[in-house]
Amino acid sequence: MKPKETINLYRVISLLVIALVTFGVMGGLCAKSHLYPDEWLSMFFLTLIFLLVCIFELEYERKQKGISANTQTTFIRLSVTYTVSGGLIYAISYLPEFYRPVMIPVILLTAVSNSMVAVSFGLFFDLVLALTVGGSFYALAAYMMLTMLAAVLAQALKEKKYRMGVSLLTFFFSLMIPELFSYLSTKEMQKYSLLYAFGTAFLTFLTAAFLFHRLLHEADQEIENHLLDIVSEDYSEVKALKDFSMVEYRHAVKVSDIACRCAKEVGYRANLCLAGGFYYRMGRWIGEPYIKNAVNKAESLCFPAELISILAEYYGEEQLPSSPESALVHMVDAVVIRLEAMEQNVGQSVWNRDIVIYQTVNDFSSSEIYDHSGMSMNQFLKIREFLAKEELLR
Repeated sequence: MKPKETINLYRVISLLVIALVTFGVMGGLCAKSHLYPDEWLSMFFLTLIFLLVCIFELEYERKQKGISANTQTTFIRLSVTYTVSGGLIYAISYLPEFYRPVMIPVILLTAVSNSMVAVSFGLFFDLVLALTVGGSFYALAAYMMLTMLAAVLAQALKEKKYRMGVSLLTFFFSLMIPELFSYLSTKEMQKYSLLYAFGTAFLTFLTAAFLFHRLLHEADQEIENHLLDIVSEDYSEVKALKDFSMVEYRHAVKVSDIACRCAKEVGYRANLCLAGGFYYRMGRWIGEPYIKNAVNKAESLCFPAELISILAEYYGEEQLPSSPESALVHMVDAVVIRLEAMEQNVGQSVWNRDIVIYQTVNDFSSSEIYDHSGMSMNQFLKIREFLAKEELLR
């Protein structure tokens, strides 16, 4: 039976929190500016249109694996970060018009989603600020330019080697752009303007240099912990597999264990291989169509996106392995299946395990199934040698 995607309560709550925060920020800024009732109504409909578009975008990105390393934890993290960003937007509305650090919410939101989502939220914040407590075309232009720059730079911040250089760029842009647009607006230098500009630029720099990577690290660690949780003995799907078939359970444990050990040998993500090895045959536990059912089931259980990709690349039937972890799990499962089959058909004394392992791995390699996985030849040889020596295969 084909599993249907279930409505995830955490995702629904997260979207509701985003909606409430959005209306809350809009209402707070409108009240602060003492807008007339017709202006309140106009802002309400503007906010409603924005929310409909953004919720559609979030769901579309989720379906396309654009933001979710894990649909449950990612949306919780996004809603929390959005709440902080909304509070920040209201707080900075008290600063002078041109010296509001609008780059900070965009940088934070990029860390927990992607640049497209961050730009969408950032542009809405810019628009609401300009329509309520701004009013200057030059201020809106400055906000929008800073928002676009923040999204571009935040993407580069995900590469650790660029962190300090990009952080310095955020400092420079958030210092100079407000000054330039302020001068274009008034044709004179404002008193204390450099002090305000330096303060907001320094806060933006700290966000880019330190807080951004803190959020990324927490997200990565959360995924690693989740991968361990879903293979623990008390996890519901592990218990269900035991009830379904002890033969399948023992096979899953063996593949999982060997794949994890091998991953550590060659420097791959061990926890991803641990979970990938265990759930690699999930589709066969459910029924045909195996791959589609496995992917649907994994998505309904909020498995990390990298693990879902491994399940979608099962034996390269629909998609070839696109990561070294996926190739490794496939290799281990194929070897274990081959050895288990030979143990049932012939006596152990009349065949050589090492030869079977070498032949199995070499056959798949020559079929070019691993060509797009990113596995190097040196890593392939190390994995082959490790499998030949692995005690669990004996």
